[in-house]
Amino acid sequence: IDVLGPATAKWDYLDAQGQLIAVVYRYDPPGRKKEFRPWDAKRRKMAPPEPRPLYNQPGIQDAAQVVLVEGEKCAQALIDAGVCATTAMHGANAPVDKTDWSPLKGKTVLIWPDRDKPGWEYAVQAAQAILSAGAKTCHILYPPEEAADGWDAADAVMEGFDVAAFLAHGPRVQVHDIADPGEPVIGADESVWGTEDALALAFTRRYHRDWRYVAAWGRWLVWDGRRWRNEETLAATDLIRGVCRHADLQADNPKLAAKLATSGTVGGVERQARADRRHAATTAEWDADPWLLNTPGGVVDLRTGRMRAHDRADRMTKITTATPGGDCPTWRQFIAEVTGGDAALQAYLQRMAGYALTGSTQEHALFFLYGTGANGKSVFVNTLATILGDYAANAPMDTFMETRTDRHPTDMAGLRGARFVAAIETEQGRRWAESKVKSLTGGDKISARFMRQDFFEFWPQFKLFVAGNHKPAIRNIDEAMKRRLHLIPFTITVPPERRDKHLQHKLLAERDGILAWALEGCLAWQRLGRLDPPPQVVAATEEYFEAEDALGRWLDERCVREANAKSLTAELFSDWKQWAEAAGEFVGSQRRFSDLLITRGVEKWRNAAGIRGFRGVGLKHPTQPAYTPYADD
Repeated sequence: IDVLGPATAKWDYLDAQGQLIAVVYRYDPPGRKKEFRPWDAKRRKMAPPEPRPLYNQPGIQDAAQVVLVEGEKCAQALIDAGVCATTAMHGANAPVDKTDWSPLKGKTVLIWPDRDKPGWEYAVQAAQAILSAGAKTCHILYPPEEAADGWDAADAVMEGFDVAAFLAHGPRVQVHDIADPGEPVIGADESVWGTEDALALAFTRRYHRDWRYVAAWGRWLVWDGRRWRNEETLAATDLIRGVCRHADLQADNPKLAAKLATSGTVGGVERQARADRRHAATTAEWDADPWLLNTPGGVVDLRTGRMRAHDRADRMTKITTATPGGDCPTWRQFIAEVTGGDAALQAYLQRMAGYALTGSTQEHALFFLYGTGANGKSVFVNTLATILGDYAANAPMDTFMETRTDRHPTDMAGLRGARFVAAIETEQGRRWAESKVKSLTGGDKISARFMRQDFFEFWPQFKLFVAGNHKPAIRNIDEAMKRRLHLIPFTITVPPERRDKHLQHKLLAERDGILAWALEGCLAWQRLGRLDPPPQVVAATEEYFEAEDALGRWLDERCVREANAKSLTAELFSDWKQWAEAAGEFVGSQRRFSDLLITRGVEKWRNAAGIRGFRGVGLKHPTQPAYTPYADD
């Protein structure tokens, strides 16, 4: 002990009556890792008591719910914050079988693991020991996905994290007692002791309510109390390993026991469990209701704005990062500034955001937020995307731009269930992939797959939000593109001295109010029955199409539109080709040229020799007569 220097912290372990059982000392020797040394009060020596006690037993005694964390520092941080917490001596390094878990009998236990692999593995093992000791229920909390590796309860308290909300509503998985004597692992319906099928049935009996497997995705989903979460930590395998480990201990045949302990058995049991009808699920059943929005506080019915409790039966895998409620004065001021105080444009942006909350694509719209920079468009998009959480996705700009190669189908797989898809920063000289835009906004079913998985199909629910400083070119101007594209001008440039580097952070502090603002917009959109873009959006969109309409400019500059005018297709195309090449526009084929004229209502015509042409259009300066008139024509 002398070489460790003086203790830097100490924690007293008391029994339920307040008598000292042990003391744990922390040492931080220079140039070495921290060390913990226990002192046994009964034996009066530096050694852990046998069995090892739990921390804070006087507090545990009268509590209905106890939070188990890793280490005394974490436990004391929660206790000081008013939470009944405990830890086993040495945290995740504590031997589970040498700890006395009996003080947790009859308690509701939440395990808050550190955000790392050892923390989760310890939590699963400790959960079984806690249930075997008679705990009423035991859940393991999922640390926030955005937290750093190793993040723990002490970090949460120090950062000002909302501990109360996390304990009440945070995502979690319930653990069941494998060795429940009222429901033995090997029952009457499992005739062959120790088979993979029998063990899979044992797992399913305990976890069928909370675990689903989607074969097309190659993924387990687990109910965490608020949504069905993609399980990426192999927790299902860990729980199955617990089933196999328990069967191993029960086996009286050493050869069978050795077999049950192998990774091959665990893997075989997991594959058997996947196929059980109580676990197996299809892709179509998830996030299917476009009018439900999952939030941390409950499920919002977007038709009415009312909220209800989370329910497994809703089959929701997505969740927002906010619960609608309160106001958002900073956000409202921001919207007023970027719109120049235009009330009609502000109301339209609110309806647009509200429409994005739904899974409906009935407007068939692509929202293009255009401005030359420092005008708030990216802040607008990024704020909404952050608040929408799992419902939002980022897409590379190439997804919507014309490219030489097709995008990989895995790019689209990540958009399943998304409602808000953002792409930021258009590049100069790029062109819209018009057929892709029409398909993605038209509600057509999408075929996609995850890496190394089979293809699956889904109905798109997402709305496209593209923000950029450059306007992509449009090659084919038609009614379908005109109906879809909404160009929203962001024309107010914020001067350098008024730019707030912390604006995004300030806005997200109002995320609940901003989501309530968007919900108001959703209800307003439904009442109105349409998005109803204001005059400045309509004018900016029309101006955009006019500037991109090369064929329209050619018709205005080089042609006459008269009922009795007639021209051969070859002559029109020759003039178009000459004009387009001089103007730097795409020429295309003669067939494409003819199709574009037809889409503009120009009537097809043939002369007496059967040569194709068009009626109602002629060249202002033809190089030769377009046709030879006949007396009977």
